[in-house]
Amino acid sequence: MRIRRLLILAAGLFFAASGTAGAQDSGKAGITIAYPASIGIIWHATDSVAIRPVFTFAHNSSETSGSTAESDSSVFGLDLGVLFYLKKYDNVRTYVSPRFTYQRTSTTSASGAPQATLPAIESTSNTTGGAGTFGAQYTPTSRFSVYGEVGMVFNHRHTELTPSSIAGDVKSNTFSTTAGVGVIFYP
Repeated sequence: MRIRRLLILAAGLFFAASGTAGAQDSGKAGITIAYPASIGIIWHATDSVAIRPVFTFAHNSSETSGSTAESDSSVFGLDLGVLFYLKKYDNVRTYVSPRFTYQRTSTTSASGAPQATLPAIESTSNTTGGAGTFGAQYTPTSRFSVYGEVGMVFNHRHTELTPSSIAGDVKSNTFSTTAGVGVIFYP
């Protein structure tokens, strides 16, 4: 249910940003592509505040040769950040950004070998967290920008395994550094 609400919120932000971009100066809303692999939008609510929802998705399916072992994994993530611009130096603007992060991972692994008596193992992980980053955005033209950022992130992960006799629920917390680079295209 949470994922549905987050997707509806993100779609609403995207369409609101797209609608206002045509009525105002170019550069009000744009499309972001970043590394680590993500895609999103940026909407400049004011000259000093921007909202940037970013989405990630991955799917992996594998088979082991010589046996019938299979594994499928799907990941969906959302990173919702608010950028507070600090200073402007010609075409470079610095910013700080508090962010909320969410990621859902679903994995199924099965061994079909005749001697194997293990059941298929399914795991579902929900990771929520927050981050704080410092970044710089360089805008050489009104239609294109590049940015880079560094910061700290905290995540809480809750994993449920089925059948629960294997390990049950696993909870973990991580605190680490984060960094990324990206480009913004303003239509």
